[in-house]
Amino acid sequence: MKTTAALKANDIEELKLLGSYFEVKNNIEKELGMKLGVRGWNSLFDKIKLLKKLIASNKSDFSVVCDENSFTKSKNIISKIIGLKVKAKSWNELRSKLENLIIVFCNNIFDPYEYYEKTKINKFINSSKLEGINIVVSDETHSLESILKKYKR
Repeated sequence: MKTTAALKANDIEELKLLGSYFEVKNNIEKELGMKLGVRGWNSLFDKIKLLKKLIASNKSDFSVVCDENSFTKSKNIISKIIGLKVKAKSWNELRSKLENLIIVFCNNIFDPYEYYEKTKINKFINSSKLEGINIVVSDETHSLESILKKYKR
């Protein structure tokens, strides 16, 4: 089970499909390098949603906290921000855990296939303008196939 699949789960049922509770929880904790402090599917799902939101909104603040404070104070502030006890014995370990949190919760959100599906109609319309074809789409529910049928020569 990959942690990215757990992070993309839209509800608890999707999370349960990934494996047993302990497998999913232990896999996420292993990836993060810290304990989540959850008991049960509901709290696990809520913690994942909360961490995604907190880390995405505070990722730029982590380096500022580390630069402006002492080591122990930085750990305490970061622990309060994300709601998890951050255990680190050195600056390098703390910074690597923070980078890992950002990588896991922020960078895995981008899905190239999903991006392609969202942008393909607009890109087709814009590229058609280069050929001198002005395509007007009044309704967003049109599929690329229906547009091609309409303007087929």
